[in-house]
Amino acid sequence: MHEYSIVESVVSSLLEQLKNKNVRSVAEVRFRRGSAFSEDALIQTYNTLSKGTLLEGSTISIQTVNLDFKCVCGRSQVINSDDLVGHMFICPDCGAIKEVDEAHDMELLEVIGDEK
Repeated sequence: MHEYSIVESVVSSLLEQLKNKNVRSVAEVRFRRGSAFSEDALIQTYNTLSKGTLLEGSTISIQTVNLDFKCVCGRSQVINSDDLVGHMFICPDCGAIKEVDEAHDMELLEVIGDEK
């Protein structure tokens, strides 16, 4: 599960940054994810990794960026996590294989918290 390592990296980095701030608690964390990045995996991993930290109990807001696919055969569709095999998309019409590097992209947009 690629999602776990990506969320772990973002949460670790965020917690490190929060150490240097005067933050008492975090109310909300906003993310942007590719449509192929599993939202359930993001939420589950975030909740697990945030236990016992300033992030525990914070609300997660997730903005999804669609990954549009246009195949050489003419098929067009939005790719989601169910459409991928790893980082690969296989066109259901012609079998063409497309590597989708941005499929598991996630970006931290904003952290809303209370200062001490």
